[in-house]
Amino acid sequence: MGQFIFDVDQSQQHLLANALWPSAYLSGIEGVPWHTSAKLDGGRLTVRRDIDESGKLFLPWPIDKYGITSLGTCSLRPRETPYSLALELARGSLYGVRTQSDLWARSGLRLDDSFHAMVDEATARFLDASGRPPGTAQDEDAIAAVALLEQASHQLSDNYSSQAIAFRKQRESKLGTLVGATLPPAGGAPTHPAEFAAAFNTASVRLSWGEIETDAGRFDFDGADEAIAWATSQGMRVIGGPLLDFQDRMMPHWLYLIEDNFDALLDSVNHFAEQVIKRYKGRVQIWNCASGLNTPGPIRITDEQVMRLAMTLVQTVRRQDPQTPVILSFDQPQGEYLAHHRDGISPIHFADALARCGLGLAGLGLELRVGYSGLGTIPRSTLAIGQMLDRWATLGLPLMVQLAVPADTQPDPLARRPCGIIPLGNEDSGDVLQMRVASSIMRLALAKPFVHAVIWEGWDDTLPHILPHAGLWESGGPRPLLQYFKRIRKELLS
Repeated sequence: MGQFIFDVDQSQQHLLANALWPSAYLSGIEGVPWHTSAKLDGGRLTVRRDIDESGKLFLPWPIDKYGITSLGTCSLRPRETPYSLALELARGSLYGVRTQSDLWARSGLRLDDSFHAMVDEATARFLDASGRPPGTAQDEDAIAAVALLEQASHQLSDNYSSQAIAFRKQRESKLGTLVGATLPPAGGAPTHPAEFAAAFNTASVRLSWGEIETDAGRFDFDGADEAIAWATSQGMRVIGGPLLDFQDRMMPHWLYLIEDNFDALLDSVNHFAEQVIKRYKGRVQIWNCASGLNTPGPIRITDEQVMRLAMTLVQTVRRQDPQTPVILSFDQPQGEYLAHHRDGISPIHFADALARCGLGLAGLGLELRVGYSGLGTIPRSTLAIGQMLDRWATLGLPLMVQLAVPADTQPDPLARRPCGIIPLGNEDSGDVLQMRVASSIMRLALAKPFVHAVIWEGWDDTLPHILPHAGLWESGGPRPLLQYFKRIRKELLS
């Protein structure tokens, strides 16, 4: 068994206690998490995995201004002698920022003096920490270096995004990226339709099995009919789906009737898909076949059955509508759930296998629910998110980013998937934090030509919705992020 031991000085143990240490995981060079167990005893964090190999530790760590952020170490050997946790996190952050900035600078990215000053100061603090014996002074210098490097990573990512978007605009006056939002799960035209039309060129209409086939053999298309008719009348592109949302609280309530019979499940899903495609063929521009098949769902099926379900759904849609592009969506594309589910499916390996099957997939959806505990992606820097997008781009398929960021940490009684909220900062209001995090990821996505669509998962929090506090409207009116979307729509999009 590979065992990694990390110590934190007593004066800094409050940071380790506030970190999401149960979510710590180890990964190899590909960044795919291994099944990991973590134990905290005072100021000592012990992380284990089954195989005795080198690996990187990833740990959601509290940073002033940025709240909880996932940090990573460089590759470490398992050993009995403890590592200094703060020093190794600083080493990993320094390596990540310096190597990425050097790579982009050689490609022509212009970096200003303030960025270089931050990196130089962080490097000096890290070197000071490296030369000190373990203790308070070492940890203080290392933690100061981490804070500087987190700020530098965000500035680096913002510089890349702004310059890459400017370069794209030189070649095309308006970007062809689809930017939209998901209409309410109850269906129908959106509330505040003029605002929706001013902010987006695309509407994502949920055509989910659990929401349309309300009872076995009984279909309720009224809400979807109205939503698609409204979006079409506005000249918007329509993304239909996911047809199968394989996540808790999203499957049909009558699933217990067939959950122990996979063949019956497969037949029921395919029959539903056929009915939807026949009804909306020609009015939907992209079919999203399924979501969340890579993560543990409400019923247990084997890896082989998951693959059969995904392949059969895609084939069914392609058979009924061979002209319209078909995609599949993947939940938690970083694969954090693998650390706690020994038999989980790696999202990128699952997508790679499907892409090689010759199914005719037109793209892949990546669901980035940032800050939702247990349901989404652990918060991480925009630089790290960009590196994750680059890894997925190596599969050679266009990407659709499905994004959600909460604007509050309080319980949300109208959310169908209630969960805890991970703090994204400690200096600003929830609306401002949502704006800061989401706009940074939006700019990054628009900067990358292989990202063909960005879909916001939420619209109006005053109506029943899926994720807590993800909407662009609340009881007091529009959130600041809506104005950002409207500006992006006007200045950048076709």
